[in-house]
Amino acid sequence: MDELPYLISPYFSGVLNKLGAAAASDASAAAAFSSLNRQCTPAQAEKNVLECETEDPLGARKYMVTPRLVRQYKNRCLLLTTCHCFSYCRFCFRRNFTGKTAAFISPEEIGRVTEWLSKHEEIQEILISGGDPLTVSDEKLESLFSELRKARPGILIRLCTRAPVFAPERFTPELLSLLKAFRPLWVIPHINHPAEISAEWSAESYKCLFNIVDSGIPVQSQTVLLRGINDSLPVLTELFESLVKLGVKPGYLFQGDLAEGTGHFRVPLDEGVKLYNAMRKELSGLSLPVYAVDLPGGGGKVNIPATRFIRDGNNWKYTDASGRAWFYPV
Repeated sequence: MDELPYLISPYFSGVLNKLGAAAASDASAAAAFSSLNRQCTPAQAEKNVLECETEDPLGARKYMVTPRLVRQYKNRCLLLTTCHCFSYCRFCFRRNFTGKTAAFISPEEIGRVTEWLSKHEEIQEILISGGDPLTVSDEKLESLFSELRKARPGILIRLCTRAPVFAPERFTPELLSLLKAFRPLWVIPHINHPAEISAEWSAESYKCLFNIVDSGIPVQSQTVLLRGINDSLPVLTELFESLVKLGVKPGYLFQGDLAEGTGHFRVPLDEGVKLYNAMRKELSGLSLPVYAVDLPGGGGKVNIPATRFIRDGNNWKYTDASGRAWFYPV
């Protein structure tokens, strides 16, 4: 297993310092500090690689069209633009790709991607991810988006980023204008805890999301369910209600993937189901995300609770529509 680099952005370090200073006299600040700090600070538990964990937990390799383009679903594909991030999340399921020295996707590779896209009209959405695409300049983003638009003028671009949490300063007026010029485009921020978008503790992140929504760009969030970080009803309900009030639609709550050295972050699936069922009683349909798991080995995304999950020894077995069985550990 390759070691994931240690990096925390200057902005997020400032949020942690603010929470840490208040922790001695404020129990809620202490809890928030622990939750945010654990996401980015290496732990000895990362050395513990379980038998069920793998360097390619989603089975992405079998769906690669090019070294950077993944097509697992009929109508959408994923483009890995860079391996760099503003901060490295210790639970990252692409930890064997992120943090490496590979540069932003080359013009030659973009050419191979756009040539393929031009021949596949059934692809209606492309996820721009990495790493974090916003670690590069506006000029590089504009060049990439322009080539995508030439190949497929109407394709929906989904910009997946952690920048509102780790580097909200990246969303300048110039970037917002750029993104608006390439609509249809959605921003998909990864947000795990209410303190990451708090007007008190992370005011710049709060303002960043407000500005994106205010500019007319649609935003849908994604969240990873993390043990000891956000696996409680009060934390998740506060997070999703806060997002909706900002105009952000909670999209997915993801069950932890089986990436190497991430077992200490994963919530058992049956506990996650209980928590989600409790959330369904607390949240409106507008505030409630979809709870989903990527079936290990390439089975794709499955919404949970799902009737096709049954207990099978030390695993949960999911049988898909074709009769194939997929397994997720208990």
